[in-house]
Amino acid sequence: MPVREIAGKTIGFGLTAAALAVGGILVLIGSHAYNDYFNIFLGWGLVGLGVATGGYGAFAIGAILYDAKLRRKEAEIHIAPRDAPPAPPPPWGMGDIGRPGSGVMQVSAEARRGGGSPRVMAVTVSNIDGLLLITGLMAWTIITLVFLAPTR
Repeated sequence: MPVREIAGKTIGFGLTAAALAVGGILVLIGSHAYNDYFNIFLGWGLVGLGVATGGYGAFAIGAILYDAKLRRKEAEIHIAPRDAPPAPPPPWGMGDIGRPGSGVMQVSAEARRGGGSPRVMAVTVSNIDGLLLITGLMAWTIITLVFLAPTR
């Protein structure tokens, strides 16, 4: 079970939902003009966002737990049930398994051909890569808007 991920999401979504709900309550009970109807919508909107954030956090954590359950189930050994006991071997034997010229490839250290071998490839991505990509795209957008925008 991914305990770190669940704890991090619980803290993150919980603090965000609580901050939104408390902010909405403070807007509702705070002082404002008698005809300022925007604060009512803002306060209830923030409380609603807090509830929605908490609900989405609970959904995300539930999805993580469900995914962990599916991964555990996939990792188990699956044995297909048999309807009857195994059948005896065929009367002509088991075939040409292991006999020369049977079409079965023999692999040994002496019989290797070619110079290639399988290689393992790995790509490492750090957490900073996403931030750098977004920052670069934002900078590109700002530079493009400032310097290439049509002037009147």
